[in-house]
Amino acid sequence: MKMQGDSIISALIGLVGAVSNNGKTEQTDSVIREALLCLTDTGSEEEMVQKIHAEKFSIAPDCATCLNPCGNTSDYDMTQFYAADANVIAAKRDMIETICKKIGLSENVPEDVYQGIAYLGYDLEPEAYAQIQQKIICYDSIN
Repeated sequence: MKMQGDSIISALIGLVGAVSNNGKTEQTDSVIREALLCLTDTGSEEEMVQKIHAEKFSIAPDCATCLNPCGNTSDYDMTQFYAADANVIAAKRDMIETICKKIGLSENVPEDVYQGIAYLGYDLEPEAYAQIQQKIICYDSIN
């Protein structure tokens, strides 16, 4: 059930893991924004994944050559995404759609978007995805 953009989502989850451990660079927001906008485009996924990886390794350079990876910054295994309960998959898909819409309307990438991307790497209750989606939707009215 692989879908277009899966490799981008997989790489973004790893990038967000690196950001949570090490912070972000001046380019991180723009790379994430470009990647999310690329999900709705028919451009080269592989090229975008390479760009995401380059950003991740500038944030966490040791991860590129680590002999014992912790998994925290690894690309997400999308087979786990599709192995989840149908309601969880639907909630994750809704989350991706919400994040993409928000990114299309905003130049900056709010912290809630980073959190939402991180949530995609976990099988949570659908309500958890709905809660972070609500934060993402309401971001501009709060800030």
